[in-house]
Amino acid sequence: MTTPEPQILPDTPVIDVKIDRIEEILTEQGLKYRIEDAPAPAPNGEDKEGEQSAETTVKVLRTGFINTAIAMQVRGDVLVIDSIWRGRIPSSEGPQVLQLINEWNSQHFAPTLRFFESPEQTLAISAVRELNVADGASRNQLGAFVMASLNALLEAFAFVEQKYPQLITWQEPHND
Repeated sequence: MTTPEPQILPDTPVIDVKIDRIEEILTEQGLKYRIEDAPAPAPNGEDKEGEQSAETTVKVLRTGFINTAIAMQVRGDVLVIDSIWRGRIPSSEGPQVLQLINEWNSQHFAPTLRFFESPEQTLAISAVRELNVADGASRNQLGAFVMASLNALLEAFAFVEQKYPQLITWQEPHND
């Protein structure tokens, strides 16, 4: 039995990067996602007191895997792929987590790992990748960046899971 050759689509011209283009890529790859309209951050990150601001939104593509939630959005001239690991680390592990994050970031180009204290008083680990899209991107450029980013996120969180296997409380779904 032979496997059919995958269809390779010709590249497209370089055009503006929009969330709907990322939707097409994920659909072609058979990945599930959803689109949300989220409040857009205020210019310069802050609302000025006393000023009326028009409610603006930004499209966010959400996807993920069993161990991570991923959000993609275009912020100005930058495509941001941000993620958060599902595990929660006790706050007392802060120095060890900092060392782990520094080790990853010094040895890998991407993604950039970071951590913060969550409202539950635990440490949450996040990973981010960004692409300057001021000049647009072709289908192959955008597809390569998105798929390589997803792979890199999974690799980064696998690195974290090696250090904290006891925090893996989820199981892979199986079709029995």
